[in-house]
Amino acid sequence: MVTRACDLGPCVRELEHTADLGLEVEAPSLPLLFERAGLAMLGLMIDLATVEPRERDAIALAADDREALFHDWLQHLLVRLQTGAFACGELTVEELSERALRAWGAGERVDRARHRLHTEVKGVTYHELAVRETATGWWARVIFDV
Repeated sequence: MVTRACDLGPCVRELEHTADLGLEVEAPSLPLLFERAGLAMLGLMIDLATVEPRERDAIALAADDREALFHDWLQHLLVRLQTGAFACGELTVEELSERALRAWGAGERVDRARHRLHTEVKGVTYHELAVRETATGWWARVIFDV
């Protein structure tokens, strides 16, 4: 299933953090948690309602554990936006284990005439990073350097 920016609703909360910015995200499944967190982070930087799914970008990552994989996922999306000027408005995690994922993002190159930019996120931190299973699904917290 594809997760779109307009699907986020109340499952994402912005956190105030000294000189930084954070998010708490909830989802009924771990793949959906990754998708929602990715779109929520991108939505801090660009108006995702204006991003069309014109191109599809394959993503494959591996890490030492679930938290590192969550961090690297968000960092990958951030770097793709910063260096490649490619914004995803849709994300799908197709395969996810404790240490690896295979996913894709659909979006387009940033066009400053059409896309409104918001906050600049410099990086994804490990400070207070958490990914936990709950009674109703999954929960994560992440802090961004802004």
